[in-house]
Amino acid sequence: MSEELFGYLRLISSFGVLLPLCLALWKRRRLTSIQRKLLYLLIAICIVEAIANALWYRKENNLPVYHFYSIVECLLILNLYKEALKKLFSKHVFMSAGVIFTVFAIVNMLCFQALTTFNSNVTTTLGFLVIFLCLCYFYALLQEEIYSPLEKKPMFWINAGFLIYFSSNLILFFINNSMFTKPDAVSYLVWGLHAVVNIILMLFFTIAVWVNPIRR
Repeated sequence: MSEELFGYLRLISSFGVLLPLCLALWKRRRLTSIQRKLLYLLIAICIVEAIANALWYRKENNLPVYHFYSIVECLLILNLYKEALKKLFSKHVFMSAGVIFTVFAIVNMLCFQALTTFNSNVTTTLGFLVIFLCLCYFYALLQEEIYSPLEKKPMFWINAGFLIYFSSNLILFFINNSMFTKPDAVSYLVWGLHAVVNIILMLFFTIAVWVNPIRR
């Protein structure tokens, strides 16, 4: 993949969050609890992308931003699944997971992967955690006694987007520091594919905000 094509994909990926975010803000008075929690995640993504891109264009290292964002991202995702999986796990399980992950992320940035490097340990761990939660959600759907159309469930679209995104990028997150230390055709290809998957995630988020769940 050429550097120019990668630049276009990265740009679309960065600004892709504006689509579901603007839609969520437009529908803010009609959002369900799950959609409102997704809005918080979208706001966090937008802020991080703005800061990271500003540093990128100034030729400054933007990796420290992602060290702190990983913690925020994990807590916001756990907040989403806390409601969706309340029949499987108590809220204390999610609180404990959030505390353990936060401590792990802080220890990692202080002792193992400095702020100036990609936090592959943390992002890989988050990937495994989210994939586990995704599978638990699909299991919870199978346990429902009352049928309801999946396409009308915002959480279904959020969950599907997460599963595609984190399962696709799990290996990339783990090997990034050891293989893609310098820009070249391979790194542009891999991170270009990451940008494509991120665009797909934003489209799934847009659908999650757009749908109107059947109220019982």
